[in-house]
Amino acid sequence: MSYQHLGFWRKNRRLTSLLVGVVFLMTAIPAFAEFNPKPGDRKPASGYSRTGGRRGCSGNGGIPLTQLAPHTFIGKTASTRPMLVWYMPSSQNVKFRLFEFDSNATPKEIGKVEEIPTIIGINKLKLPLDYPELTVGKTYLWQIAIDCENNPIVRRAEFTVINPESLAKRQFTSITESVNYYAENELWYEALEEALKATSNGKLGQAGATLIKDLAQSELVTGSNGEKKKTQQRIEYLQKIASDR
Repeated sequence: MSYQHLGFWRKNRRLTSLLVGVVFLMTAIPAFAEFNPKPGDRKPASGYSRTGGRRGCSGNGGIPLTQLAPHTFIGKTASTRPMLVWYMPSSQNVKFRLFEFDSNATPKEIGKVEEIPTIIGINKLKLPLDYPELTVGKTYLWQIAIDCENNPIVRRAEFTVINPESLAKRQFTSITESVNYYAENELWYEALEEALKATSNGKLGQAGATLIKDLAQSELVTGSNGEKKKTQQRIEYLQKIASDR
């Protein structure tokens, strides 16, 4: 083989190796489906959850207590005991309450107040067994609150329970597959629960961070100027939480 042919062969081999490496990286990075509810599917939340309280008790980066769930619109779940997730700026107890909306669209408290220890970062709560099983077709409001400088900081979010029979029966082979399936079906609570199976220690992980970024983009910036400002601020908090995965 001549020197010229040898050099050409070496260049081709390097190029082939480079292309193989790029393909490997592309296939090694999991692709996550977007949580992107259609505009017509985003039913605005009631005034009970849209009205926000004072900020207060923010931690590093200025992020306060933040629910990791749709806030300006009603989220969806097919579970009668969904997992609820929030961000904590400090490791202090939170008080959890659950409400069910009655026929007059008035929230009525169900179960008892739960005081829950937390860690800094991502916290999650599977609806405790001492609460009644939720009802398909009903809308609920979950609330968490902390005491901050002798003042309560309260956060609320609403969700509705859809009929699980409306979903196709699936056997998942990976967390990515299950997250994508629930995100595509606009089931926020299941998608985030699945994503958090891949992480621990108060972190979101890649799948969870991707979902939180999607959630930030899906929030409805509507209402008065004051409400819009609060929503924009919440979006910024969600983006910061996602970047600290």
